[in-house]
Amino acid sequence: MKPPLVFTVIALVTLSGCDRVRNLADAVGKKDRTPVNAPANLGPLVVEVPDGGFDTFILQKNRLVIIDFTADWCGPCRQLAPLLDQITKEKEGVVVVGKIDVDRFRDLATREGVKNIPDIRIYRDGRLVEKFIGLRDESEVRQMVEIHSKGLTPAALVAQANEPRQAVTQPMTKDWMPSGIRRR
Repeated sequence: MKPPLVFTVIALVTLSGCDRVRNLADAVGKKDRTPVNAPANLGPLVVEVPDGGFDTFILQKNRLVIIDFTADWCGPCRQLAPLLDQITKEKEGVVVVGKIDVDRFRDLATREGVKNIPDIRIYRDGRLVEKFIGLRDESEVRQMVEIHSKGLTPAALVAQANEPRQAVTQPMTKDWMPSGIRRR
């Protein structure tokens, strides 16, 4: 007979470290999480950036990339999220927001030097152009986005999409089998 979950959690709390308890609580409480390697769409041009995709995500050309280091339990993060969503809707095709959960991607947050959240970083063509920590007024955030998005237009994205691309090499069909021999 298995012990009830409550006794298991109590035993883990008394017998093990905080990390093990946090991992167990995450596993029990949030079984329907998005897989780590698949970015989840959170809205128009707002995506959850996976750990391995950070470096390529910030390199988007002709876009202003806003990285939001956040956590579910962070009150200021939840206050800032609707503003970032609204800015991406207003500047669709120019601004894209990537959210990184510091609890799920601790290694990335440590590598990037995130100590407090919300930690907002603004990249243009792969270069960090602005950074701020904590909650800011709506007017300040909008002003930062306006300054750094000058010269970026959705038309630039259309022109980039219409550039001629090199032909992709197609695999050769394998019709070299002698007659009378079948493929499996």
